[in-house]
Amino acid sequence: MTISTKMFNEQTIANLGRLSEQLSGLQEQVASGKKPIKPSTDPVATAKLSAAKELEAGLARFRGNMNRIDTRLSETDVALGQVQTVMTRLKELSIQASNDTLNDVDRLSIRKEVTQHKAFLVGLANTKDAQGQALFGGYMTNTAPFAMSLDGQVSYLGDTGMHSLPVSQSLSLATGLDGAASFMRIQTEQGPKSVFDIVAEFETSLKVMADRETSVKVLSPDGARLSFEIGRSPRPQTLRLEGSLGAADITVTMVSGTMRPMIEAINAQTSATGVSAQVSEDGNTIRLKSSDGEAFTISGFQADDIDGAESVPSRQITVQQIVGDTILGEPVVLVDQDNALKTSVAGLDSVIVHMASARAQVGAFAATAEIQSDMLARQEMMITETLSGIEDADLTSVVTELQSLLVNRDALRQVFAKVGQQSLFDLIR
Repeated sequence: MTISTKMFNEQTIANLGRLSEQLSGLQEQVASGKKPIKPSTDPVATAKLSAAKELEAGLARFRGNMNRIDTRLSETDVALGQVQTVMTRLKELSIQASNDTLNDVDRLSIRKEVTQHKAFLVGLANTKDAQGQALFGGYMTNTAPFAMSLDGQVSYLGDTGMHSLPVSQSLSLATGLDGAASFMRIQTEQGPKSVFDIVAEFETSLKVMADRETSVKVLSPDGARLSFEIGRSPRPQTLRLEGSLGAADITVTMVSGTMRPMIEAINAQTSATGVSAQVSEDGNTIRLKSSDGEAFTISGFQADDIDGAESVPSRQITVQQIVGDTILGEPVVLVDQDNALKTSVAGLDSVIVHMASARAQVGAFAATAEIQSDMLARQEMMITETLSGIEDADLTSVVTELQSLLVNRDALRQVFAKVGQQSLFDLIR
């Protein structure tokens, strides 16, 4: 009898332990909603689950890349938009600078602002994303792609690679534009130029406007001596003479080594201007003189082949007033300021158009990324459904089984308690 009671107790305790273990597993399924899948119990489901989990991890990596692409494209568009804003401001300054009422101090103030904007443009070109990688460096994302030297020259240190990230097993999408295409190859009438060179030309044109003149009034009765910087090749040059009889525009194709074409053209208009010309004693300059000794004005110098602002103009006229053979006062240098400024303004317009085109390209990249993001979302939904089919528990059946086991456990406990309460006296009776 003692052995039977002990065996009954051990079996009952073991059964209660197994029931508790089963109940714990079912309760865990109810809490997590997942089935316990193990290689020992269901090797096929385990293999399917492992493959699905691996695919899910790959999609998560692609989603992370997709988010980064969206961020970089957005930041690129913002940076290019700011470049457009700066160039629009520079164009406004160019309109102000062309106003004849401005003095040298006003133009110096404009030039200082232009210099600040140029430095800001370099900063925009070196914009980094949230991970500290350059937006416009091509494949070289870990260093600043643009550098400004002490003399203000800006160089590109990146490459022409198109930075991209994989968004599927077979597709990578661009995250932006390289700096060479964005900032270094602006198409202008004079050929490709960088944004920074165009701004530097505008800056130089302001300096030339401050340092040189567009007209000079000759007051000496003995007239003035003119010397010409002709340039590398013969091109038409125009100046305007206004004397006591009237004004005339003189246009001549200057050739190095001879003043004859200009002298003949001026003398052909003497009857209209009252100003005549002759070659000076040195043979390299022209002497202008009013026929009646009255003052006359030289202005309107134009050179057709100026491709941009030059710190040292290749085509200019130096005017020295004379008394007899003595030079009177300081020489005045006339340059074609309008042409240089117009070229600079045209360059600014080219940058604005280029940036609009670059932003359109970034927008096209973003549209492609959005399509791929939708495809990725569908794949994520499919893998979620696959995982759900493999590992999600049937809560209805689990709860039913749980309730059944709870009833069995409670019944077993009651039987065990009832039997455990019996003693020897109960058997004697």
